[in-house]
Amino acid sequence: MTTIAFIGAPSAFDIHRKPTEYHWHTVTSRSTAEPSSVYPPATLQAASRRISLMYQNVIFNDSEEENYGLSYETSLAEGDDQDETSIPSFLNVSKSFAPRPETQFETQESQSYNYSDASSIARFPAFHFSLNALASLTSLCKSRVKGTAKVTLLLAVLEVDGPDTFRFKQGKDAGKESFVLKMILGDDEGNVCKLTAWREVAQDWGGCGDEIGAKRGDVLLLTDVMAAFEPATTVSLTASPWQKPKMEICYRTMPYAHEDQRLRPDLRLGASDASVRRVAAVVRWFESMAGLTG
Repeated sequence: MTTIAFIGAPSAFDIHRKPTEYHWHTVTSRSTAEPSSVYPPATLQAASRRISLMYQNVIFNDSEEENYGLSYETSLAEGDDQDETSIPSFLNVSKSFAPRPETQFETQESQSYNYSDASSIARFPAFHFSLNALASLTSLCKSRVKGTAKVTLLLAVLEVDGPDTFRFKQGKDAGKESFVLKMILGDDEGNVCKLTAWREVAQDWGGCGDEIGAKRGDVLLLTDVMAAFEPATTVSLTASPWQKPKMEICYRTMPYAHEDQRLRPDLRLGASDASVRRVAAVVRWFESMAGLTG
């Protein structure tokens, strides 16, 4: 089956004019069954090494940031407006992965998901957002004051760590086990930030449930995440259930399996949409930085 998209087709009135006054341009999409639809392992490994160079100086300080994060989580869960600058030590973090069925081939770098095969159907971009709603990571990085703000950002995933499990040591959730997910993200201006997701947000965004988990190379639309910023410090993002954040995978630049093609819409088909052009710009930047372009 072949799908044809008519873009800028003539109106019923114009179609009666001489055909020499207009022309058709046929755009064909490659079948996802082509070998080039999934990068060879060596290509992905080389890309991963290049990506790591970009964020090599960005690290998570587990002893401070995890304690701080759970302090904030507990205060939100209990309806407490405590000062976010306090960092009580009551987190006992476990580095064990969240329990889920997994084979040796279903790792962070290769995990896929089930989809029915409809590779012959053109994949139109399904995401839509207002550019006016996007915050600038550059502005947050250049802030001269310390502060926090709920923001919406369009970023590429440079690294994913988790989900891991942890156990609360005090508060009303004492003794309960939950999830934490960490990411390092970047934008097409070369800025880098850290994100920590907690509880069911970490579970969902990490792909533990029915949702598709984020992977390295994904271009994400993150809505209603909390950004903490201060001069000369890497911006830190927090995604907590209490903030009702959302994550949408707009494009997967590093396909590991055939099913990943579902997250690789033909961005040319939405070139008239400003949000699609914005995503395309981030995709081009990431592919160039990772050495994935021809």
